[in-house]
Amino acid sequence: MCSKSTIASSLLFLSGGGGTNLLATAFSPTTAVHDAHLKPTAQSYTNGDPLPLTTFWSPKQDSQLPDPFEVWGKMRLGLGSGPGSNSDGVFWVGGGALYEAYSGKQLAIFEGFDIGKGVQISDDRIRQISRKIFWFRDPITEEIMTEYDGKPVKPIIYDAQMIDYHRAEDGSITYSVEASLRLLKDALPKMKITSQMVGPHQMMINIPVFLDVSIPEERGGGRYQAWEFYDYNVDPSFPSDRPPTAIWARQGSVPPFNTHSEAVLRFSGYRVDNYDELPERMRVEVERSHPHFKQPPRDVEEVRNSFDKR
Repeated sequence: MCSKSTIASSLLFLSGGGGTNLLATAFSPTTAVHDAHLKPTAQSYTNGDPLPLTTFWSPKQDSQLPDPFEVWGKMRLGLGSGPGSNSDGVFWVGGGALYEAYSGKQLAIFEGFDIGKGVQISDDRIRQISRKIFWFRDPITEEIMTEYDGKPVKPIIYDAQMIDYHRAEDGSITYSVEASLRLLKDALPKMKITSQMVGPHQMMINIPVFLDVSIPEERGGGRYQAWEFYDYNVDPSFPSDRPPTAIWARQGSVPPFNTHSEAVLRFSGYRVDNYDELPERMRVEVERSHPHFKQPPRDVEEVRNSFDKR
């Protein structure tokens, strides 16, 4: 458990660094399902050891299924061409709540967004370039919180991050953190993105995350521990009237509200392709204090420069 941490929560989309917050995520195995027989179709990994995957439906004809790696890049980052693609980048926006465990007392409203775009490095590797910001609001007044029990509350801000996704020979999807202040590369359990089709028009993508990392002595020492689950849903044909969605749940430390790995966060979000589609009160905060969050980092160089300045 982490009693000294000044590190805040991760959120919705893989790791990076900014402010005094930690963002870290790992991913789990890829498998596709349609409308046929029951049998295992992939392996999952925990701390590097292969384990049987939960039973999934297997497709009648694999060749008719959408490619999970291609769907992930298009859904998450707007990569590719045709419906669902957006070379300027895409926003993932939403909200939820921060709770006290185990009473269920709501401590804050939690809301914000991620803006990212993709770069196709090769057929089997794509790069995410993104930034994200999230606010805590008073659960009664809905005003931006600036303090809690006499301690300052600040937005969770990640000005830049860079993550690569890899398609392995077995068809699974893994990730590597390429730019982060947190030195997370190779520090997390080996887990992979899993996916399955539910009928012909819905792909479910699940990402389990388990965090147990050392906190530098200059930031209080100790360990930072948390678990998280992300669940995306998308129609691989990307109809304009049915945007992809994401649900996220987490238990861990969220300073200053809780520093003992017992705060609970829930978040429901969806994808939009334009800044003007964000909720008005988020746009008000961006215009006031964070105008660079109207678009993703320009390129890899901007990401690297943002870390060099720190």
